[in-house]
Amino acid sequence: MKRLEKIITSLIIGGAFPLFFGLLSVIVWFYLDRLENRVVIYLLTGLFLGFIIDLRFLKRWIKQRFDLPLGFIAGIYIFYNICLYGFFMGFPIFNVCMGLIAGTYVGNRICSNKIQSERRSELINRVSLFTGLIMAFICISSGIIGLTDKTIGENIRGMFGLNFEITKTMILAIIIVGGLGLIFTQYFITKLTIKKTIQFYN
Repeated sequence: MKRLEKIITSLIIGGAFPLFFGLLSVIVWFYLDRLENRVVIYLLTGLFLGFIIDLRFLKRWIKQRFDLPLGFIAGIYIFYNICLYGFFMGFPIFNVCMGLIAGTYVGNRICSNKIQSERRSELINRVSLFTGLIMAFICISSGIIGLTDKTIGENIRGMFGLNFEITKTMILAIIIVGGLGLIFTQYFITKLTIKKTIQFYN
């Protein structure tokens, strides 16, 4: 199980930099160039830069994965949340899976570093609040898009096969209720996953 955890952690951390610089290079192309025959060059340049960073640092990062600064880990967590948010076109429900990943990592970090119960409880609460806060920002972004998109009602009708009109009031209710539900779900999933990981580790 520890070998599987190490492999998954390697893929997550190792994939962040090629993906980040690949996306960044495409953004640079979009704003500064826009010649279609050059987009692949920009993308490959970004990916190559990310792979160079991995070659230089990844082995050490994986070896010290439970001692890396929490700010570094938080940055990777936020980045993947943004990627998921964009990939599913602003539909935030899939971001809940990031709480599972964060909870598993933090649970293993607590056990690996033998963090005692008092500091352990504080860390669990801080991490759960953090993942809930990130979900809050994601839900707010989705809510703004939902309230400003004139076709959102028709999209919801088509998605669920509804035969009645979706009003702005209904959309607002969905945003508020659904958003709060996702925020609390993320918080409790993160906390539960940390505790279950600790139990499994021990």
